[in-house]
Amino acid sequence: MIPPRHYETLFHRHRNNPILTAADWPYPAHTVFNAGATRLRDGTTLLLCRVEDRRGHSHLCAARSQNGVDGWVIDTAPTLLPDPDGHPEELWGIEDPRITFVDELGKYVVAYTAFGKGGPGVSLAVTEDFRSFERYGLVMQPDDKDAALLPRRINGRFALLHRPITDAGAAHVWLSFSPDLRNWGGHRVVLPARRGSWWDANRVGLSPPLIETSRGW
Repeated sequence: MIPPRHYETLFHRHRNNPILTAADWPYPAHTVFNAGATRLRDGTTLLLCRVEDRRGHSHLCAARSQNGVDGWVIDTAPTLLPDPDGHPEELWGIEDPRITFVDELGKYVVAYTAFGKGGPGVSLAVTEDFRSFERYGLVMQPDDKDAALLPRRINGRFALLHRPITDAGAAHVWLSFSPDLRNWGGHRVVLPARRGSWWDANRVGLSPPLIETSRGW
């Protein structure tokens, strides 16, 4: 019999979770979930929360805390709303952000899911302060989601993890590369989903952005 491996526990769920719910919101909301998280340069913890309104459409709203646990200050209006006129891929909302600070840019890059008539696709927006945003628009066509940018270039190119879904319903984690965050190529599978009845069969996806360690990402 092979003895079980023992791994160091890197993360622990806070006993007060969930720390924020729709009841904390300063305007009407149905549900609050799937936040992107980052620590700002002044040490403030920022959550960019997916907020589902009472129609079932989502937008993004920022909440800030000095310690990441309590004392949250939530924007009194949506921080980033869908823009279906300028970006029709956002017709039915924007969802599930992941935040990466890119030193080269001196800015935060938000990868999020834009949901429109064609299905979910991956969009990018760039911000310095989570007050104003520059949208880069759709960078991965539907059906694709669960995206996060690496914080620095790899061999001279930006790298984005994402999860396209095939016509057969399979979903693997892919890696794509770009010289400018707008034009993407070099696509390849880096984490394939297994077939069968495994817990990770048929579909896998990304949770938070990757963390670099001495052994790699």
